[in-house]
This record gives sequence, structure tokens and C-alpha cells, in this order.
Amino acid sequence: MSDMTNLRKSVIVDMIMVQLIALTLGCFIILVFSGPRLSSTDLSWLIGALFVCFSATGIVYRRLGQQG
Repeated sequence: MSDMTNLRKSVIVDMIMVQLIALTLGCFIILVFSGPRLSSTDLSWLIGALFVCFSATGIVYRRLGQQG
């Protein structure tokens, strides 16, 4: 029987990375396909979200590299 509260650390990091990559791809797809129709405020928020997602992904990858 599996216990969801007793996960290994690598499984949790993998789940976080999947979510970050999905958010990054989602923001990029919105930017590509509906960028010309968005207002400047919406584009600013979207580019800011992309920057945050890329930064968070880089931070997690750097921590993984230091551990391994």
C-alpha cells in the first residue's frame, strides 16, 4: 500500500518541475497565438509570468545540480 505523505524528495521535485514547465509552455503558447490581440497590460503580465516561470525553473535545476 502506498502512503502519499511518505514521498521521496525526488518525486516531489519532479512534480514541481512538471508544473513549472507546464506553466512556462502555457504562457508561451498564449503569447504566440493570442499576443497580437492582447492589450499592453495583458502582455506585460504575460511576459512577467514567463520571466518568473523561467527563473523558478532555473532555480530548481540549479538546486538539483548542486545536490547531484
